[in-house]
Amino acid sequence: MIHYIYLRTSAQATEDPEKVRSALKLLLPPPGRSAKKDSITVHETVTTGYHGNPIIVMEAELKQNKDCQYVVDRIREHLGPAGISRLAAELPQRVDDDCNLYIRFNKQEAYLGKLMTTAKSDSILVRIKIKAYPARPENAIQVARSLLGGGE
Repeated sequence: MIHYIYLRTSAQATEDPEKVRSALKLLLPPPGRSAKKDSITVHETVTTGYHGNPIIVMEAELKQNKDCQYVVDRIREHLGPAGISRLAAELPQRVDDDCNLYIRFNKQEAYLGKLMTTAKSDSILVRIKIKAYPARPENAIQVARSLLGGGE
């Protein structure tokens, strides 16, 4: 049902990178629960903002079914029935022509141990590449709906 899940966030110069890492790890399988023996690697790239401020971009990609299912389960667990229902209603706006499902989570809330969707760009971006045959957005929406367990 899922090809892979890509996660991305950034630590701005005014943020503690360790807190941002902690927020990102809320979505990642803990060491030992990952499908691979070694834990999932978060790749970090240091870049520079418009005003010369350092920014650390953090990215991870999960390809194993067990790891992808863990992320989906975490999302369902944290959003609860009302949040999943709202997310399911927004699927036509969240799935692109390449069958990617996009969800953004509030970084500060994730650091506090809660997943809350947000529209802000300073967030944790989750891109779920949906397996849909034939690969059309309407098919991906149906797969995503069943994956999330959201209503019609």
